[in-house]
Amino acid sequence: MATIKDIAKLCGVSEGTVDRAINDRAGINPETKKRIMEVVEQVNYKPDRIAQSLAKGKTRTLGLIFFDLNNDFIAALVDTIETIAKEKGYFISLVLTHGIKEEEIKGINYLLERKVDGIIVFPVGNQADYQELKINIPVISIYNKISAQIPYVGVDAQSAMRDAIGYIADCQYERVILVNSSITKKVKSGLNVYTLQERQKGYIEGIEKNKINEEEGPLIVEGLDFRRMDALYRKGQGKKTAFLCICDVFALEVLTHFREQAIRVPEDVGIMGFDNMSIRKYVSPQLTTLGYHMTEMAQKIFAYLMEMIHGSDIPKDTSFPCQIIEGNSLYYLSGCKCEKK
Repeated sequence: MATIKDIAKLCGVSEGTVDRAINDRAGINPETKKRIMEVVEQVNYKPDRIAQSLAKGKTRTLGLIFFDLNNDFIAALVDTIETIAKEKGYFISLVLTHGIKEEEIKGINYLLERKVDGIIVFPVGNQADYQELKINIPVISIYNKISAQIPYVGVDAQSAMRDAIGYIADCQYERVILVNSSITKKVKSGLNVYTLQERQKGYIEGIEKNKINEEEGPLIVEGLDFRRMDALYRKGQGKKTAFLCICDVFALEVLTHFREQAIRVPEDVGIMGFDNMSIRKYVSPQLTTLGYHMTEMAQKIFAYLMEMIHGSDIPKDTSFPCQIIEGNSLYYLSGCKCEKK
């Protein structure tokens, strides 16, 4: 059976260079890496992962902490990370917290006890919670920031919501109502609401920039409070109104609610979501939403964690841009900038 020493001799490089190529680490010329991997395939080299783990004090296991997998976009992100990890010889230990901060803390401690090599967390806990933990392994937070010390990977939700308002304004809507999560309740409970706050900030900036809701100011519904939605909608009758939702799950609930009342979407009211869930393509009218490159994001998260595990520094803040994904849930007036061709 071929060894790293054999491959190094065949390629005319050091054993350390072969190790970097096989373990997908930084600090190697792409052409050299390509040549090494071709030789690895030719000699059918199979690394002894158990021996490597024992020698390096690693378990080749990564911890993932999410609050649930009900959102198919989040489920797809977890699946993609797991697929990449498997290709690189890593196993995944998944912890679901169901949005309960205490369960998240228990999950962190559970993964630390099992000596995972690193953790990816979509946190509901905040900086104070994590300061009390004795974490001595790499951690990356996604979607919600924890602190300046823990690297963050997410989406530029503030800019995305601001752009969404501009798009809705181009469709000549006069009022935009934001359907957010129960942010006030979550803040009182000490939960991490970073991404919710960013989306709300973007909404407020967007209506101010585009002179929407000038007389009423921000119109915000927290949670699926249909009574408040109905009241705000009726108050603005005579004015073209759209609902901008912080996620596609909420947008689909709002769409269903209005259809049950024989209020037409998009003829009577417009609706826009966020996340580009696959189900949006199978409802009528098809949902207009905001999306981003989930696979690219998953690859970046995994690559960053590998760099941290191998002792390299990574950026403290990485945000992916969003794009508007057109559907049929906003009404396009003839001649407006967003009119479909």
